[in-house]
Amino acid sequence: MDKTADKISSPTVSPRVVPVVVPIVVPIGERQQQQVVEQTIHFIQLGGELLERHFDNIPVHFDLKGRTAGMYKVKGRGRRAQRQIRYNPWLFAKYYENNLMVTVPHEVAHYLVDCVHNTKWKGRRVRPHGAEWKKVMDAFGVDNSTTSTFDLEGIPTRGHQQFDYHCSCKTHQLGIRRHNKVCRGEASYLCRYCGEVLKQVLASG
Repeated sequence: MDKTADKISSPTVSPRVVPVVVPIVVPIGERQQQQVVEQTIHFIQLGGELLERHFDNIPVHFDLKGRTAGMYKVKGRGRRAQRQIRYNPWLFAKYYENNLMVTVPHEVAHYLVDCVHNTKWKGRRVRPHGAEWKKVMDAFGVDNSTTSTFDLEGIPTRGHQQFDYHCSCKTHQLGIRRHNKVCRGEASYLCRYCGEVLKQVLASG
């Protein structure tokens, strides 16, 4: 008689997979935006005291997206130059104190150096994070590291808009630049398979 006991196997239970919900970062509101503007004005005025000259306050916008926390932008030269500082309201929301104390003076320093040296000094181009910029940052008492690394989880990044086009055999996607060229009549594109000119898929409704 076989005395070996029958083995009863227990049913295999798969581990429960709990979905990870990444909270979406909400951009800073009007109150914190005003604080950032005031901090920007503070460093502009401080720069004027340190460099012994007047610097105008410039427009501040909160329209930057992606991995960049701040950006100084200038269009044109001389008296017609249009200067502005742009901030990323999502990155400011996630790393508010760090950006308030580092990103703001970082961008203001770019503005001051641009005004003083007009991007060129003694015939040579001033580097964006060169000695002149670092000197201003040191005068501010702020770390003059050129970049910061941020965790972008929960922060919207810049997307690339696509437009649907079709031919006789398939549907294609064109980027915004090629789409605009088609709309302006500057270019047309062919399907590499059937050779037909691509036509935009118009939304029905």
